[in-house]
Amino acid sequence: MDIYQLKTLMNKGKTFPIFVFFGDEAFFIHEALSATKTNLLKDNDPSIALIEFNGDEISGGVVFDELRTVPFFPGVNKLVLVEEADEFIDKNRSILEKYLQTPASRSHLVLICKKWDKRTKLATLVDKVGISLECKKLKEHSLPNWVQAHARQYKKEINAPATQKLVDSVGGNLAILDKHLEKLSIYLGEKTTIDERDVDALVGVDRDRTVFELTEAVAQRNVTLALKVLIQMLSHGEDSARIISLLAWQIKRLWRAKQLLQQGENEQKVASELQIIPFFAKRFFEQVKRYSVEDLAKNHELLLETDVKTKTSSMNTQLLLELLVYRLCA
Repeated sequence: MDIYQLKTLMNKGKTFPIFVFFGDEAFFIHEALSATKTNLLKDNDPSIALIEFNGDEISGGVVFDELRTVPFFPGVNKLVLVEEADEFIDKNRSILEKYLQTPASRSHLVLICKKWDKRTKLATLVDKVGISLECKKLKEHSLPNWVQAHARQYKKEINAPATQKLVDSVGGNLAILDKHLEKLSIYLGEKTTIDERDVDALVGVDRDRTVFELTEAVAQRNVTLALKVLIQMLSHGEDSARIISLLAWQIKRLWRAKQLLQQGENEQKVASELQIIPFFAKRFFEQVKRYSVEDLAKNHELLLETDVKTKTSSMNTQLLLELLVYRLCA
């Protein structure tokens, strides 16, 4: 099953006692979860019908008590969501197997995890009574086909040259590709086919995406990938001052998040204070975990140093930025 087949089932009003969404493509997980919420919650107040847990922080007893507790209001279906559920599944595997033999009739369990072994007894039970959906990142060669298929969700066609230009400009972030397709569909009005001129007029290069990719590559200490993203930004006309400014902005956010978490604040409150887009929150906090406060302070000093050099040194600007990336990854 893929995301589009799941949406078709949801649109037909199909319901299941359990859904498992697993893999490394956050956009597909987000789409699957949105379709499930829309179908199961309908017009019900989420504060009543939706119960959310983090699998690293919750016990199995609490989750199963919620599933077995009948909703107070008549006609309300309860949706119990466990995110980052890998550890939760491992610890509660036998209880989950037992639960799925006689699941609650008015409660639905959604598990979101990175890995899911289809060979297990639990996976067999899930497939028997519910839905398991792999949300896997697309290979680069698969992106054009996905773009053309996804454009039809907005009742538009996109020709091959426009598809390639969109992928070249935006890259493989499906969430951003989706937003551009949505904007293009509105921009075109009654015109049915997206062409190159439309992409040139409306899309361009998505700078927020590239700076996030750059900081993520740096956080992973992946020099090769970081340099590739940097060169892509420069080749698309991004100026050095803005690259440094965007990097500094992101480093400051990571630094502030690290401080707040060390003071005992939770991720939800930190995300709210720093205005982290929900779709990127998980990846943002993964970056935070890779750094110490000392690392972030040092990186901020490197950025300031490079900023001064780009304005005062006779060295080639691209070389200065490449040296900066090497040092940030060190």
